Amino acid sequence: MDKTQWTTAVDQLMRRDWQIGVDDAGIDEQQLADHWRGGETPAAFVDWFAEKYDLIRFERSPSVRTAPATSPRSGSRRPPAGA
Repeated sequence: MDKTQWTTAVDQLMRRDWQIGVDDAGIDEQQLADHWRGGETPAAFVDWFAEKYDLIRFERSPSVRTAPATSPRSGSRRPPAGA
């Protein structure tokens, strides 16, 4: 895997697990290059980075269901009962 592919994989994992990308996290090119040259996998780098900076994982919430919106019938101009 070349460095560009490795960095892209790191960015995707960061966004998936931590909701921030490489740029958002302030990870510089030298840091990425050092870990890539060291043979570290993207997942291992992300795990190391998250532990080092004590990142908080965002759990995906189940979809929230809401009641359908209700609105008056269009064109209905009847006054409320008892008016």
